Amino acid sequence: MNNTELSAEERGRTYRFLSSLCLKPPSDYILSMIREGRILSLVEEGSRAYDELSRFVEDVRRIENLEDELAAEHTALFVLPGGVLPHESVYLDKEKRLGGRVTISVKQFYEKAGADILNKCIEVPDHLGIELEFMAFLCDIEKELRKKDDIEGLRQCIEFQKTFLSEHLAQWAYACCEKIIKQSTYGLYKALAYLIVEFIGEEEGYISDLYAGVAEESYFSKTE
Repeated sequence: MNNTELSAEERGRTYRFLSSLCLKPPSDYILSMIREGRILSLVEEGSRAYDELSRFVEDVRRIENLEDELAAEHTALFVLPGGVLPHESVYLDKEKRLGGRVTISVKQFYEKAGADILNKCIEVPDHLGIELEFMAFLCDIEKELRKKDDIEGLRQCIEFQKTFLSEHLAQWAYACCEKIIKQSTYGLYKALAYLIVEFIGEEEGYISDLYAGVAEESYFSKTE
C-alpha cells in the first residue's frame, strides 16, 4: 500500500475500509472475501499485515462460526471496557475522560471542516473508526476540488488533512494499534492494526509533501 501511487479517491477508500472494521464487525461481503482468500488482494504482499492475514485465512476453515467469533472479538476489542478503548481521549487526556477536552477538540475540528459524519454513527467523535472516517471525508473533498482546479480550496483541504493527522490521529493511533495487536485472538484484527500503522505512517510523509507542493504554480500541470 504505497501512498505515492494512490489518488485521493483510493486513499479515501482505504481510510473508509479501515474505519469500517474498527466501527463494526465484518460485513457479509468482507466475510466472503475472507473465506475465499480474496481479502489478501487488498494488502501488500510481504508486509506484516499480509503475513497475519495470510495465516488467518488459512485458519478460517477451522473456525466453526466465523461470523459470531469475529463479532465477539470486535466487541471485546472495541466496545467492552476491558478492550483497547479506541478513543483519543483515553490516550491523550490526562483524565482519560470521554466527552472531555480532547473529545470536544476533535468534534470542533470536524465542524470546522464541515463534516457531518457524526450524524451517521452513534460513536463519540474521538473513536478511532470515526477519525479514520473523517480522513476519508477529507479525501472525498480533495477529489472534488481537484476536478474543479480549485487551488485555494485544495490547499485548505490538504492543510486540514495535515493538521488533523499530526495533532490528532497520528498522536495516538500507533499506541492503540499496539494494544489491538497484543489483545487480538484472530489475525484479522492484528492485520487491521498493522494496516492502520503502515498506512498512517505513509500518510504522514505523503501529506506533508502534498502540502508543500500544492502551493506551487505548476502544481496542477504536474498532477494532471
